[in-house]
Amino acid sequence: AQQVKPDDSRLHALRRQFASPMGHGTAQGYLVRPADAKGPLPTVLVVHENRGLNPHIEDVSRRLALEGYIAFAPDALFPLGGYPGDEDKARAEFAKLDQTKTRQDFLAAAQLLRDIPCTSKTASRTPSPPCAGCAEIAQNWVWTRTGLLPVGDLLADI
Repeated sequence: AQQVKPDDSRLHALRRQFASPMGHGTAQGYLVRPADAKGPLPTVLVVHENRGLNPHIEDVSRRLALEGYIAFAPDALFPLGGYPGDEDKARAEFAKLDQTKTRQDFLAAAQLLRDIPCTSKTASRTPSPPCAGCAEIAQNWVWTRTGLLPVGDLLADI
């Protein structure tokens, strides 16, 4: 269930398109930060499972922002029109993706986080998949390609 409303005044949230030259060309994600942030903040790359950037993943991103992070959730389904509003349809669409390009989109998203001016250059960058079965694989994959550091079960307390 949703815990943080999309229009929560404590947050600044937006859809952000970014270049992914080795992926689908242009990708998009959901970028959220605390509205009253002062100084650099640590970042979290929120990696969704095979349902795309659905309302739950958006809510997870908002909860992370309320904890003082800049959270960015790339949308793997963006090239196919984004989350279709139904979990079963999302899974079916996910199977149609070019996985090589999708992985490149997620690497480009990680680079976007590194390049945001208000991020902490010394803070751990954290891939954080909500699907426990995928967590170790996703964290290792992103870490070995970007240097983003996994922090384990970040979402357990949020």
